[in-house]
Amino acid sequence: MRISDIVDSFSSPAMMSGVGDAEVTDEERAMARAVSHGLFGDISGHQGFPPTGPSDEPAIPPDVGSYCIFDYAMPATQPPYQALGDDYSLKLLNALHSEDLAGQCEHSMVVSVSATLPSKGDMVGDRPLSEDERIVVYLPGGAFIGGDTPGSKWMYIRMSMELGLRVFTPRYHVAPAFRYPRPVHDVCTAIAFLVACGFRPQNIVVVGASAGANIGLSALRLLAGSIDVAGCVVVEPCLDLTLSLDSWQRNQEVCVLPYVSPTHPGSISRMYLGPVDGMDAVELLGRPLLSPLFADVGGLPPMQIQVGMDDVLYDECVAFAKRIPTAEFIIYPGINHYTMFRGRTQLGRFYGNLLNFVTRVTSKRVVDDNK
Repeated sequence: MRISDIVDSFSSPAMMSGVGDAEVTDEERAMARAVSHGLFGDISGHQGFPPTGPSDEPAIPPDVGSYCIFDYAMPATQPPYQALGDDYSLKLLNALHSEDLAGQCEHSMVVSVSATLPSKGDMVGDRPLSEDERIVVYLPGGAFIGGDTPGSKWMYIRMSMELGLRVFTPRYHVAPAFRYPRPVHDVCTAIAFLVACGFRPQNIVVVGASAGANIGLSALRLLAGSIDVAGCVVVEPCLDLTLSLDSWQRNQEVCVLPYVSPTHPGSISRMYLGPVDGMDAVELLGRPLLSPLFADVGGLPPMQIQVGMDDVLYDECVAFAKRIPTAEFIIYPGINHYTMFRGRTQLGRFYGNLLNFVTRVTSKRVVDDNK
């Protein structure tokens, strides 16, 4: 079975559209763990997802919602990076910035909207529908080797329905064809593009899941001071690519993510990092733009952290939350990396907490701007 088959089955209409929110069974939980441990135990031979085209994208019924994939360019006004004391990352990031200015980088994004939202113009366009439109920038996970997949469109539309907002998803590039820091640059560029289109930073909330949360946090640190969004929600975030904390071992029997030493070329961490040219791979993986757990949290927007207690990422989320006392930290007992988005009960909790946060931080910024 291919990786793409597994990801698409996990992102099927039955799971994501709100039609089939069946509660997770013990059999499904065990199956997910067995498949994932076999899938991600060694990805050194992974050659990437098969190319997809328009014919691979799902046909969403109009009475459910719609989406549009569009290309965009990095705004010419986007400044070079200041990589926060990391010369290794600074060199790579600004090489990408130069390539982008020369028109050598491709970017695309998905805009998704639920049919439950009132129509106010071009609902799948890249311009604000009103001066004060609030939007979500959603960064899907996928272990750095799979971001936006065809089946994920159902989830974007579900999120739009639950929040009553349009959802924009940067199609960040993934390993092994594209390594760090290309996905971070893609997300920085996507947010800068949306602001250049007229969306106000105080009306943007970034939501990242797993690897997407890692990429999103690094992008927000690079943008801090120039584009400060209203808030950020990280869901089961991957915060420590050195895999140094105890829950990686403690939760191995109940979570779907297998422990593979970051020194192993078949680990997810090394796949994302890529060739290191004789440098210490673990030392690089511990740098702040690769492992947000070790980053300076100053300048980050208001934060919500959601994680399951049975997730192998649980301890790094606890450590991260302790560094941001103002963050809203939500823990779900009995939930792991797979079951976070499974079943009507858990989805109700996830979307309810997400909606409360998005409403609070965007409403607060509007009030502050009117003082």
